[in-house]
Amino acid sequence: MSPDEYDFMKQQFLTLRAEISESKSRIFWLLIIGIVLVMVAGFLAAEYPSAFANAAIPFLILALMLTFISEQNNISRAGRYLREIVEPNLPELTCWENWLESNHHKFRQVDSAFVIGFSVFFLIFFAISVSLSLADLDKHAHEAYVWSAAIAYALSAFCVLVVLVRHWKSCKAEK
Repeated sequence: MSPDEYDFMKQQFLTLRAEISESKSRIFWLLIIGIVLVMVAGFLAAEYPSAFANAAIPFLILALMLTFISEQNNISRAGRYLREIVEPNLPELTCWENWLESNHHKFRQVDSAFVIGFSVFFLIFFAISVSLSLADLDKHAHEAYVWSAAIAYALSAFCVLVVLVRHWKSCKAEK
């Protein structure tokens, strides 16, 4: 490998590791901001029950979940590129992704548990918020609103589940 090619691979490695680090930071802030937004939306729903704030909470939770999955996918994709493209061109070094893969069950369990845990967490909050929203709509709105909201929630949840399954399959395919 020429010095220029080596420098290029090294720069790719550093750039992608920085991207992974930034995605992890965005996930942290996403969760903090998401918790605050859900609490504020819950407060607004309690204060102004006729403003449909309660009906918006499930969509907010799904948007947070999709953003979380997207960031996790960015991390997974960058790690796969490092492991499959960059690190094989740096054979004299034990690189990060190869080291992680050296004992997959020991080093990667937390990654899978993190994705599963937060996905279940989001889905539970989604189910709770949907049931509360539909109960509130049933008390205060016309039956057509209740059915419209239920259909919208079901279709949105289906879309998120499809994205989650595709993300999960792509993460598992990299090993």
